[in-house]
Amino acid sequence: MASVVDAQKSFSKLLDIEYQFVLGRKDKNISFSIEFQKYHFFHIAGLQYLRDLPRLAVSAEEVYNQLESGHLPISYIESSKNYNYIKGRIDYLPKFEYIFDSNDTIFKYNPALQAFSVIEADFLLRNEINKIPIFVFLSKGKNEKYFCKSFFPQEKKDYSERQAKWTVLFKKKIVKSINTESILYKHKNFKIKKF
Repeated sequence: MASVVDAQKSFSKLLDIEYQFVLGRKDKNISFSIEFQKYHFFHIAGLQYLRDLPRLAVSAEEVYNQLESGHLPISYIESSKNYNYIKGRIDYLPKFEYIFDSNDTIFKYNPALQAFSVIEADFLLRNEINKIPIFVFLSKGKNEKYFCKSFFPQEKKDYSERQAKWTVLFKKKIVKSINTESILYKHKNFKIKKF
């Protein structure tokens, strides 16, 4: 069982990481990069649902900084009457890097195909941890790079149902501070080009 601080600490490693993907479907390719910023953590962890906690009514980055510095205790977050609603996210967030490293199932997400969905996103990554489906939704930011908009384990609804699956042709992980690149996956027919 992870705490929100465990989740924040594992997420902090991703601040130095960028992923690059090339996807293919029906003779069409899409290339994009995914980055992580401190303020993304707020929505990824589902902290927006803890409306009964007045100390969270500051900027998303300030909440992250307070968690990092220890000024926002675990007990305060867990005191919310809505904490059980986000507990699944918190438990799986320490595996977030693993989800991006290992994921090879990506869908172009069309929310209109899911009548129950209010999530607006461009792509959906689906992974499994201990046979539990995990969904990661990606959207394009103002800087043209993608970011994780939402993330949660499947409860009843399968968000990947009826979505167009794309093939991962290439995936690379970049650690920015030491300028290293690791190829995580390369399809046998894919020729590497510059991004």
